[in-house]
Amino acid sequence: MGANVSTAMSSGTARRRRGPPTDHAGPAAGGERRLDIHVYDAADGRPVTGRAWERCVWRDARVLIAECPAPHLPVSIENALRAIAARIARDLQWEGLGTVSFALDDRSGVFRVLGAQAVPRSGSAPAEDGPAGPLAAAHALELRIDNQADRRLPPMRMLVCGATRGEALRRAHRALSEMPGPAVVDRAFLMNLIASRAFCSGLTGTRLDRVVG
Repeated sequence: MGANVSTAMSSGTARRRRGPPTDHAGPAAGGERRLDIHVYDAADGRPVTGRAWERCVWRDARVLIAECPAPHLPVSIENALRAIAARIARDLQWEGLGTVSFALDDRSGVFRVLGAQAVPRSGSAPAEDGPAGPLAAAHALELRIDNQADRRLPPMRMLVCGATRGEALRRAHRALSEMPGPAVVDRAFLMNLIASRAFCSGLTGTRLDRVVG
């Protein structure tokens, strides 16, 4: 994909809402990717955007791995997504934190806005891209594992950072292997996936599903 990016914005999706972003129904068949841009308002009121997070591993319409920065995402496309997210936050006059979610066609570079959700202001803005933030290590993975005792409860979330993507993957695999308790289905699935050649090469979403099944 080149530097020219086409956009297709869905009407009526950018609304002010409270709470975390929903998982939606998962990416469509083909080369679709799901990406989130987090936005917060700086002290001067200017919307500030973080790097693109990708919901890169799905199972039964649940996000199991989110990753930042999104693997092999062209800078031109990420910049376009961040600019649109900042514009939406500015138009909706967000105060606090928010997330704008996108669906990207990986072949054409066309993307659309899936939703925009704001949460109330609480404390200081996250230092996501600052020297003390979780992404100071350059790469981050968020792993989600269902509560086997009661699936109605929220999934357990594990944030793993590394200086490189490879280091983050190794740390994530080790953290999963050292988790106390029984080896639940999600845990075993994630360990095998993280160690797979396809995922290590940067395949995500439906492209990954076609290879690993």
